[in-house]
Amino acid sequence: MQTRQLWLDLTPKGGAYRKETFVTGKSNLLARCALENWRQWPAGVLALTGPPGCGKSHLAHLWQLETKAQKLDLDHIPRSVSGSILIEDLPNGQNERALFRLINTAAKGKVNVLLTSALPPRGWPCKLPDLTSRLAAMHTITIDAPDDVVLSGILNKLFADRQIAVDQAVINYLLSRMERSSAAALDIVERIHARGHDLKQNIRLPLVRNVMREFEQENQPADLFDHAKANHQETLS
Repeated sequence: MQTRQLWLDLTPKGGAYRKETFVTGKSNLLARCALENWRQWPAGVLALTGPPGCGKSHLAHLWQLETKAQKLDLDHIPRSVSGSILIEDLPNGQNERALFRLINTAAKGKVNVLLTSALPPRGWPCKLPDLTSRLAAMHTITIDAPDDVVLSGILNKLFADRQIAVDQAVINYLLSRMERSSAAALDIVERIHARGHDLKQNIRLPLVRNVMREFEQENQPADLFDHAKANHQETLS
């Protein structure tokens, strides 16, 4: 019964986007405040940017629930819009004319628009000169990579989602070794979870060390000297 916690996974991977599971820290505090004060966005538009795994989608989903926003893509924007609209992962699927119309509609006070992207708007590819100027002037908030407070909360949440109790020593060890993103946290926790299940062991520091050692070896950059040497040997043979 003690080891059953290792494989009893009753929640979706990564857990649900819930308000109570969002961890606020220095890296995302400005973004969270901006979304809570969405009625004050200049020209009715906010671009929320940051690296993958920083929490953009989580915050955007909370805003969507609060404002009852429609989540759309630019190829399916109605001619007449109102209320709030969420468009994620720009500039993927960027329809310049549709985006230009939407920004103008927001500036008239008819709609509030939240855009998410890994890149700031001024870096999106754009051919329309009028849109280029609007993107350059767009109100933008950037979420940084998670700090220790946020990353610790994410790790604890991911373990709790899988009904796994871990010591603080495990969390501290992971914080000192892992990449600073929630995507990396999810990958590592799933590996630890799977290893504990396979070995029928509780999650303790020795097991975590072994998993992290393997993870780091897998993600270690290839040795360019060894690679060139192997190619040379293949040529000679």
